[in-house]
Parts: sequence; C-alpha cells; structure tokens
Amino acid sequence: MGRWSANHWKTAVFGWLAFVVASLFIGNVVGTKQIDNSDANVGQARKADQILKRAGFADQNVQAEFVLVQSKTLSADAPAFRAVVNDVVRTVGSHSTIEKLQSPYDAGRTDQISKDRHTVQVSWQMKGDEKVAQKNVDALTAGTAAVAERHPGFFVGEAGAASSGKALDKAFNDQLKQAGERSIPITIAVLLLVFGALVAAGIPLLLALSAVAATIGLVAIPSHLIPMDQNVSAVLLLIGLAVGVDYSLFYLKREREERKAGRSAEAALEAAAATSGRSVLISGFTVMIAMAGMLFSGQKSYLSFGVATMMVVGIAMLGSLTVLPALLSKLGDRVERGRIPFLQRRRREGGRNIWKAVLTPALRHPLIAAVASGAVLLAMAFPVLHLHTSTSGLETLPKS
Repeated sequence: MGRWSANHWKTAVFGWLAFVVASLFIGNVVGTKQIDNSDANVGQARKADQILKRAGFADQNVQAEFVLVQSKTLSADAPAFRAVVNDVVRTVGSHSTIEKLQSPYDAGRTDQISKDRHTVQVSWQMKGDEKVAQKNVDALTAGTAAVAERHPGFFVGEAGAASSGKALDKAFNDQLKQAGERSIPITIAVLLLVFGALVAAGIPLLLALSAVAATIGLVAIPSHLIPMDQNVSAVLLLIGLAVGVDYSLFYLKREREERKAGRSAEAALEAAAATSGRSVLISGFTVMIAMAGMLFSGQKSYLSFGVATMMVVGIAMLGSLTVLPALLSKLGDRVERGRIPFLQRRRREGGRNIWKAVLTPALRHPLIAAVASGAVLLAMAFPVLHLHTSTSGLETLPKS
C-alpha cells in the first residue's frame, strides 16, 4: 500500500479529497436519522413502554411546564401574592403555543398550593412534540424571568419537560463541544513537541480531521438501520482525532528516523510501511473489534457509538496507510519545513536520553520489567473492582 501510494501520489491524495467531499455530499443528501427519544429504551424498559401504549395510557411525553411562586413572609391569600400569580398567568396565557393553563386559584386546584400556603404552582402544557415545545419554550422562560424581575420580593422560577430538558441538553452538548474545541489545540501542541516542525505536525492533524469529516458524512447511511445518538458527531471528533493522529504519527516518525539513518526516500518509506504501517493495520483492526463489543449491549446509543467509532477508526487507518505515504513521497525532505529551533534541539537531546533510560534496564532484565509493568497495570485497574453501576438522576447534576 505504501509503495503504490508513493508511486501514484496524485491518485492517492486527490482520490482521498474526492472521497471526503463525496462522503459529506452523501451525508447531506441521505440525512442522518437520530434516535427517537420515545423509542430509546431496550429490554424490560422497552416492554413496559409498549404495554403502556397498548393499554391506552395517557401520552408519557406530555411537555408539561410549571412556574413556582414563593414568598417567605406572605401567604397565598395575600393580595400582593395573588398579584404575582396573576402576572404569571397573564404572561404565560398570552402565548398561543400553550394549552391547559391552570392557576392555583382556579376551582379545584388547591393541590397547587402548599400546606403552609407560602408556595404555589402555575402549570400548563406546551403544544406539539418535544422538538416543537423546546423551540417555543424560550419565549415563555423569558416572560417568566421578566415576571421575577418585576417582583423581586418573591421567588418566581420556571421548570418543566421542555425548558429543563433544553437546558440539560445544552449543558451536556456544551461540555462535549468544549472537549472538541480543546482537543485540537492540545493536539497541535503535542505534535509540535514531537516533531519540532510545522509541516510534519500539520500532516497528521489534517489527515485525522479529514477522516472525521468523511465519517460524519458516511454515518448517515447506517443511521437508517441503526439510528444515531445526537452526540455521535462529538464522539467521532474525539475518537477520530485520537486514532488518526496516532496512526499518522507512527508512520511519519519512523519514516523520518529512516531518512536520518541515511536511507533514500523510497527505502525509508518502504521501511516505515513494513514496520509502522503494519502496526497501524493491526492496531486499527484491534480497536475496531474492541468497539464492536458495544454492539452486544443492545442499547441504542451504544449501538450507534459502536458503528460510528468503527467507521472512523477504519477510515483513519485507511488514510494513514495510503494518503500519508503519498504525501511523504511528494514532500520528501520538505516535511521538515517550518522548523522550530528550540523544539528541534530539545526533541533530539531529550528523546534519546529518555528512551535510553527506559529501554536499557528493561532489555537487560526483561522478566523483571514485564512483572513490574504488569504490577503497575494491575494497580491502575484495581479501582474498577469498587465501581458500582447505577442510573444517574438529577442529584448528579450541578445545582445550577
């Protein structure tokens, strides 16, 4: 693969670019089907959902909202308290996107007033399904927030399926987005430390990102058989960036070492393909087999993550074994362009000393090294024995 790519670098490079563009186009045309939250459960939980549907129970996905009005000093019977509640009812009732608005002062609604009569609840339902409700709920949360500002002596707060669900989704997605945003600059910094040259550091990153882009497009195809979790793109970025950079780094580092040892460009590439290239191939299939373990769970999110991660690992592996040698054959010694003098010097001096200090005693006493490293791995794995699985609830979330 390495020799063919080196001899046909234009076909390999431009073929890869065409593959990435075509993948994104296909993904855009086909569209990625996501998991339906109302049909996300498996096993006994799914069986219970089906029983509820067949038995004709009320829709369990009603988008209910409520506003809590509370005063530490005034009771629900005080005129000032009633004024705040009426303000909430007027504000909410002015929106056509709601239905079944219920005031605690309506007949038969005493259950919406606490026993100490210092807290009441105004409730309603959002029209439409979850997506429609979350789209329309912002205007209501803004309105109830304005009511709270107009009455600073009272606590006025809104929560519910649409508003709270949207806030939780945003918090979770922002964390994944932040992880993705941080991973790229950290990866660049690490690659610069390893290679000490801008071109050499940029190649693995660009290859990894292009593999991620291609996978995001192609994952639309299996999504119509196995719907994708809404966070699959963020997971693809993290996994794809990790393995893509790792595989390219193996290959590129070995090729540079062979060149420094005096081999020709062609011989260096063949040596890298025969050694690091083979390691990339074995590692890629090993990771894909490991990711396939998620398919045994039966859980729909895990199924989607398993399929998507196997795809991104396979595509990243393919790019490292074809496009990378093609680029190296074309660039030759120009891969060292953009050298950072300080990093180059520290990398040369520090790299040899570190690996010499690690490998010399390990090769001299292989049995002791194997036992010692095995003991360290067992010690690191020991905490797993004390883990207990559970379903996380609201108590695990930040108080904000």
